[in-house]
Amino acid sequence: MKITSELVNRYLKNQCSAEEATYLENYIRYGDPNLETLLPEEDWNSVDGDLDYANQEDIRKNIFASIEKNRIRIHRIRIFINLSKVAAAFILFLGVYGILNQFTKTLVSVHSETATMSINSTESSNLYYINSGNDIMTLTASDGSIITLYPKSEIKYPEDFSNLKERILYLKGKAKFNVTKDINKPFRVHSTGVTTTALGTIFIVDELKSTQTQVKLLEGKIEVKAQAANEERNLVRTIMPNEEITLDHHDLTIVEEVKVHKSGIDRGGYFLQNAAVIQFKNIALEDVINVLIQNYDIDLHYDKRKISNKFYSGHFNNTKQVYKEIIQEINYLHHVEISYTFPNK
Repeated sequence: MKITSELVNRYLKNQCSAEEATYLENYIRYGDPNLETLLPEEDWNSVDGDLDYANQEDIRKNIFASIEKNRIRIHRIRIFINLSKVAAAFILFLGVYGILNQFTKTLVSVHSETATMSINSTESSNLYYINSGNDIMTLTASDGSIITLYPKSEIKYPEDFSNLKERILYLKGKAKFNVTKDINKPFRVHSTGVTTTALGTIFIVDELKSTQTQVKLLEGKIEVKAQAANEERNLVRTIMPNEEITLDHHDLTIVEEVKVHKSGIDRGGYFLQNAAVIQFKNIALEDVINVLIQNYDIDLHYDKRKISNKFYSGHFNNTKQVYKEIIQEINYLHHVEISYTFPNK
């Protein structure tokens, strides 16, 4: 049996035989048809557009949602851009998802690991990548920096850094950055509420929750910064290799921190704060003080010489004034005199 536009036309009007319908459906599903040849654009005008079928509105929404997701200009494919019921009916009869997938492969540049890439039409110099698949996606920026984009993540950055003073990237989700060293051109990753800056290093930024971001440093040195909307408070931390920090960029508090101490024996430290508990494990007193100042918005007064090379471990129930218990215990255990006041507002 020969596939012709006349047969497709009769199929859409439900005027072909059962044998013809079966043959056409199998041809579309399992063959590799040129759909425009089967039914050229001008032939759509001759097809009755008042056909009724089940779920037509849902099908239409799915088609246009797919178009918007891929952000690709689609020309001449009447099936996608025409709101007519005939277009949706054709897709319904041919198997919505199978034929939609065929169109996507033809019209969209899709990453081999099911990640997608498009270029922002309003900013032609920016690249915008979306990893919608289940595997990681590896990208190389113009300066040679390697970006590992994790599943369900997005990133945008300039196509060319050469004429820019800074290398600025915008991340949503999780990514690892192996940054090419350039002391004259800082590498800044903007995630929700947080900016991570490096000159040449390897680090991971992960937006864990809507208000929490985790930064892990694998090599080099980075600065992590978050700032309140009114700019009255900020949170700034310098991270060393094998250290990590999780911060709440809404409350400007440190949620979790892993520290590495190079002097003396290896006493890697750990800090955790959640709604129930606060825990310090082998944390340098200087770092404990920095956490208390940041998380409770207080000023601490102490002799820096007396806290040098001293470490602290403690476990507390999390209350609004738990900092008082922590300071009291530190003063007792380490024979220091830490006092607190509230900053002038």
